[in-house]
Amino acid sequence: MKRLTYIFSLFFALTLIGCEEEITLDFDKTVPRLVIEANIFVDEPAYNKVHLSTTTDFYSNIFPAVDDAEVRITDLADQTVYTFHNIKNGDFINPSFKPQTGGLYELTIVYRNQTYKAQSTLTTAPEITEITQKDDGGITGDTYEIKFFFQDDPDTEDYYLVEMTSPADHYFGTLNDQFTNGNLTDDLYFYDKEDIKPGDKLQYAITSISKDYYNYLSKLLSISGESSNPFASPMGTIKGNLVNQDDKENYALGYFHIAKRNQYTYIVK
Repeated sequence: MKRLTYIFSLFFALTLIGCEEEITLDFDKTVPRLVIEANIFVDEPAYNKVHLSTTTDFYSNIFPAVDDAEVRITDLADQTVYTFHNIKNGDFINPSFKPQTGGLYELTIVYRNQTYKAQSTLTTAPEITEITQKDDGGITGDTYEIKFFFQDDPDTEDYYLVEMTSPADHYFGTLNDQFTNGNLTDDLYFYDKEDIKPGDKLQYAITSISKDYYNYLSKLLSISGESSNPFASPMGTIKGNLVNQDDKENYALGYFHIAKRNQYTYIVK
């Protein structure tokens, strides 16, 4: 039955080829918004920067970089201001910015006479206490099951951002302790044996995040259907924590968050 359906569908499609006409829908191309990528991981140069761009029209996959902005982060404990300098392609850096655990920081961006601000408290990560590997996992018994264990804090409501990099994929995801509060918690990954081999490296990272950031990332990952980089230019109009101080209707996309991650490199056995 499936084969007959396929043949009929193919025949029907072929009959339409001769009358195809390209239609360009008239999506709004006149209101670009500022996009602010400010997910900062302490002591990780690749993430110790702020990236600015603007949204683009529906038919383009190139997000124009913004280099003509003022970017600074203020330590609200002592009012120290760290100015981030543009190095082109929308990237702003300050190698001397060394945030401290528990510190409250405010990001300020001035772009086209509009000021955007957001605050973030530096969060830390739970310790990775154990890694286990099972070689006969999955329904068929030919899958690797690899677990990374960490201790959840029983006294707090916790939310986590995890990253796993392997030869097979690059994954970001979110976790919470709704059903595991205070427990020794595991983060489980499945890999087909054709995708990874003994000797391959798996790079795992975890950090605690705020509830608001957890909700923001969960929405992003669910609508994108792709978890390889949730910090890239956001899809749709999911609002982050950045507020335009001059015109709240002219909001920016993106989020400001600072965290310290724990990482572990695991060698497949």
